[in-house]
Order: sequence, then C-alpha cells, then structure tokens
Amino acid sequence: MTRTPMLGLGLVLAVAACAEMKQAAESVGAPTGSGTCPAAEHQDWVGKRVDVLNDAALPEGSRVLFPTTPATMDYREDRLNVSVDKKDIITRVYCG
Repeated sequence: MTRTPMLGLGLVLAVAACAEMKQAAESVGAPTGSGTCPAAEHQDWVGKRVDVLNDAALPEGSRVLFPTTPATMDYREDRLNVSVDKKDIITRVYCG
C-alpha cells in the first residue's frame, strides 16, 4: 500500500519540474529589445550582393551571418538576421 502514495508523489514532483523547466526556457529566449523585427520589409535583399547593406540602416542588434560567422543559437523575435553565402550573396533575411 505504500507504493501508491510514493508513485503519486513522484509523478507530482516530475510534473512540477517540467513546468519549471518550461518557464525557464521561455524566459531565456525572451526578446530584450522593444521593437519588432523588420525582416518582412527587407525580403528584396535576397539574391543581392551583401554590398546593399552598406546603405541600409540595420536595427540595433542585427546580425549579418557569413558561412564562417559564429552565432549564438538563442532566439530573439526582435533580432534581424541576414544570411550571406560564400559568394557574398544574401540568401535569407529572417527574425530570430
């Protein structure tokens, strides 16, 4: 009979731990900026040389990611990312 209460207690503790981990993961990826990501406005950059960014006013915190550029894997919905290939052509403009 002591087995059932112990299993119940274990289940309650496991569920509580999962909820705590989920909440911590959500707060880590929370955006720190106050603006929104303008990726939709800059899809015309895709297929162009990276030189077009010289005249562009990129928002603070934006990243231009070349093939050898190290980058963190954290997600920030307000951060603009511009991916560039080995030929200096913009391949993707996205948020994150």
